[in-house]
Formats: sequence, C-alpha cells, structure tokens
Amino acid sequence: MNTTSKRLMLIAAVLFGLLMYGVSDSADEIYNLSIAHLNDTHGHLEPSAVSLTDNGHSFTVLAGGFPWIAGALSGIRESHPNLLFLHAGDVFTGTVFFSKYHGLADVDFLNAMHLDAMTTGNHEFDKGPSVLAEFIRKASFPVVSANLDIATDSPLNGLIKPYTIIEKNGRKIGIVGLTTTETPSISKPGKTVKFGDIAQSAQKAVSALTSQGVNIIILLSHVGYDVDLALARAVSGIDVIVGGHSHTLLGDDSLRQTGLHPIGPYPTEVRAADNSTVLVVTSWEFGKVLGLLDVDFDDNGRIVSYRGEPMIILPDTPANKPPEAAQFYESVMNGHIASTPAFQIVKADMQAQLKLDNYTAPIKGFMSETVAYALEALTRANNQGPGPIITDSMLAKTAASGAVAAFMNAGGVRIDLPKGAISIADAYSLMPFNNTIYVLKLKGCQIKDAIESTIEFQLSKMKNPPVIYVSGLRLTLDMSRPKGQRVTGMEVKTAKTYVPVKPDSFYKIALSEYIAKGGDKFMPAQGTVAVSPLQAASSSIDTGFVDSEVFIDYIKTLKNLKNPVDKRIRIIQ
Repeated sequence: MNTTSKRLMLIAAVLFGLLMYGVSDSADEIYNLSIAHLNDTHGHLEPSAVSLTDNGHSFTVLAGGFPWIAGALSGIRESHPNLLFLHAGDVFTGTVFFSKYHGLADVDFLNAMHLDAMTTGNHEFDKGPSVLAEFIRKASFPVVSANLDIATDSPLNGLIKPYTIIEKNGRKIGIVGLTTTETPSISKPGKTVKFGDIAQSAQKAVSALTSQGVNIIILLSHVGYDVDLALARAVSGIDVIVGGHSHTLLGDDSLRQTGLHPIGPYPTEVRAADNSTVLVVTSWEFGKVLGLLDVDFDDNGRIVSYRGEPMIILPDTPANKPPEAAQFYESVMNGHIASTPAFQIVKADMQAQLKLDNYTAPIKGFMSETVAYALEALTRANNQGPGPIITDSMLAKTAASGAVAAFMNAGGVRIDLPKGAISIADAYSLMPFNNTIYVLKLKGCQIKDAIESTIEFQLSKMKNPPVIYVSGLRLTLDMSRPKGQRVTGMEVKTAKTYVPVKPDSFYKIALSEYIAKGGDKFMPAQGTVAVSPLQAASSSIDTGFVDSEVFIDYIKTLKNLKNPVDKRIRIIQ
C-alpha cells in the first residue's frame, strides 16, 4: 500500500468520528454508503491556483488536477468499499483543454476514474446539443436530469434519463438529476431541449423510484446551493443532495484560518417536511475540492448517522512553490494545520498523469492557431485597442441574460495587439486570469458610483488619465470637476439610439469576475461604505463564461479587427 493510500485510510478513520447523528442500536441494520463528488470542474484537468494565508503570510498554492484526484480516489476506494463517485455538472467550458477537445478529454478521465453518474450543468450546452451528445456517447456512466424535455429530433434524444439506479452491496440507490432552468438564457441548448420546473420534476422522479422499492435516493443537482436547501425542504423522499452551479465552498470555521470562506457546514443538514434528515453537499470548483461524505442508513432508508469533510487536493509536487507554501505543506504533512484533514497532499495517479501529458502535448500547436486578423495596431487606450472589443464580446455573450452594457477594467487587458494574425495564445496573454463573466442588476446611480470610484483609484495609483472599457454605454469624464462628480452624460444604447441612464432605474450589466468583486475599486456606495458590485446587486448570475474564451469565439466571427470608430468615453481635462 502506498503512502497516499495509508494516509487516506487514516483520514477515513478520523472522519468517522467527526460528526455523528442518532446512531442506531443495532449495527447489523446499518448500511454504509460513501459518496465522493465533484462539480463545476470546467475543463480544469490541471491544478488551479488557490490563495491561502498561514502564520500571517499570504501565498498561492495549486490544488486539484485530475491525476491527483485520481490518486486520491484510489486511496479512498481501498477503505470505502461502498463508494459512489458523482459529478454535479459543468464539466464543459473554462480552459484551453475544453477549447481543444470539447469535453472529450474530460470524459476520458472520468471514465478512467470510474464515475458512477453525472448530471448536466448549463455549460454542457455551450456548444449546442450535438457536442454534448458526443460527450455522453463516449461516457461509460449515465448522465441524468429529470427536468429536461428532449424532442425526438434532438441529438440528445434517448441519451439523458431522469434518474438511474445503482446497486451497491445488495442495496439499490436512486440518483435523480436536475439542471438549472437558467440554461436557455446563459447557454445554447437550442429549441429541442426544454427545461421544466425543478421541484416538480424532482418529486416525480423520486416518487417513481420509491414505487420501485428504492429507499436511498440522491439528488444530483446543478441548480445552486441555496436552491438545493429549498429543494431539501420541499421534495419528499430525498436523502442526500450533491450539488453544483453556485461554486460554493462548504466546511467548518477552521478553513477561515487559512483565508478560505466556506458558506456553510459540510454537510449542511436540512429537515424535510416529514422531519427526515436531508444532507446537502457541494465541492467548490475546478476540482480543487473532492467532497467525501459517509452516510449510514437503516433498512428503511432513513439516515441514522453521517460524517464528512471536503478534501482540498494538494499535488505532492507543486510547481514554483514559494517559501510560505513550502512551510504550509510541511505543516499539513505534520498535522499542524487546524483544518486538517481538509488539506490533503496527494501523489498523482501515474496512468492519469501520462494521460494528461498526452492531452497537453497538442495544445502547443493549438495555441498558435490563428483566430482573427488585426487590420491595424490595437493599442490600449480609451476607445481603442483590444479593450472595447473585449467588452463588445462580453455584451454579445450576455445579451440573452438581459445585459445592456459591459465593463472591463484597464488592468484586465494585459497587452496590445500588433497588426497581423491574432492567435489563441495571444488571446490568453491578453486575458490570462480566467475570469468568468457576471451579469449583475444595478441601479444607474450605483453604476455611476462604481465608475467614479475606479476613476479615483486610477488617479491615485497612476496619476494618468483613467482608462475604462465599456460597451453599450457612453459617458463623459470631466477631470476638472471634484471627486465623485466627474461622470456626466451617461447614456445606454438602445436598438436605435442612446438614452440617458436614469439614477433609480435598474440595468443589467456584464462584468469580469475581478471587478464584479470590487477589483480596481469598481465599487458603488452603499450607505456610508463602498461595496463590491456583487454585494450591491439586486440580482446576480455568474455565467461561468470565461472572458478569454468569449473573446476568442467573438473575434472568430468578426475575422478582421479594427479600432472602434465610436467614442464611448469622452474626456474633458
């Protein structure tokens, strides 16, 4: 047995005592089921960056990566014979691996890791039903979603079932899928796929399972953590909800000591209408966390005890490890981190590592692929360069969600583009941060506040005229006026003309994740304090669309790029 396996078996023993609930008197009646789960991996076959703090130091480590997840699963399976491995959707969209392989690399890994079932996320429809159909045909596991109504002429016809039944050690486990009803507005399912009411669809599927004598039922959902909590209360017969879509980190408060911010406990216990226990779990994003939940059931399928922990997967050989991270790794290895066993140092599965190497090699050629041509130099400045084109791409992508304007901060546009061919590598160099695009509903006065705030931030930092990239909007910056009064004449574009932005009217705007969370002080006032647009918004959607991917798709359709002719930002000195 390798070191990783021994460590994971030890973790399992520790986890067993973490959380207990109403243990039955008769051990013979207890059926134990273990559930490992992922969600929202978004093409992240390689490890992803995580910002941590330890002993007063801030640093970044890498977490996740399919070879290391595979290594962790191998160790878990040795000590958890009744293991289900589930994925709660959004395998698609987010990295160059998806751009190149359209999910077929991901399904190759998931097959090799013996995934038991998956539900469809909204991003599974980003390339249309045909690409998803090809993914499912390659899958050795069932894909389930109970609220999809698929037409007979759809490429997906017959490929997605409402639920599946898996037998483990003599017990039948029902797994029901759900997909967010937001999908038509934030993805491309087409006219042959309809999305029904999630609660009604879930109840219908659960009732069908119970009528077949299945009394252990898992809801595998891609609707978001808050909706999962509501479903746990509203739908009868569910035991566990394994969720995705909201990219929610769950865990205890000890995770906060390392700079992370869990939204709730893992698992989150909810009381259903019949007073039965429902456990809700989800595992953050990008494969950085592998959730592991152990549940004990009685003969009637009632939960009698449970224990669980989100496992943050740290590769044993991280690249470019700073001294602070090395110290953190040593603390984890020695068991000195308060949130251990949440952090796990894992050795990569060698077969999975070879598989990743094989998928990585062709990427180099792919990155050199030409996607458009610049007919003139695109040099960064207000109203010119890549920035306005980026915001145009964001607005075009989110218009179906109701967005009427888009914003990008100056620092989010990293390079100029010279005249000539533009490659995929250029696009990733232009926007290297993999920011997703948010659609937020804000008042006109809040949008103005945020622009005023970021202008002041730029002036204090660089002492140069501020740069801001917009689409669907135009405004004047009067630099002779005092702080907070520089934005004038703000107008939003309609089908025929521009109309003034009304302070008390609501507008949906598209933002990069960075400024949606208050980056570059793009922050409206709320009372006496400034808050992020995300905090101020009356509604918000993380579309999951990655800015660089959206830009690439957009300029492919344009083919030839020039500096915009319209003056969106007018500056008066």
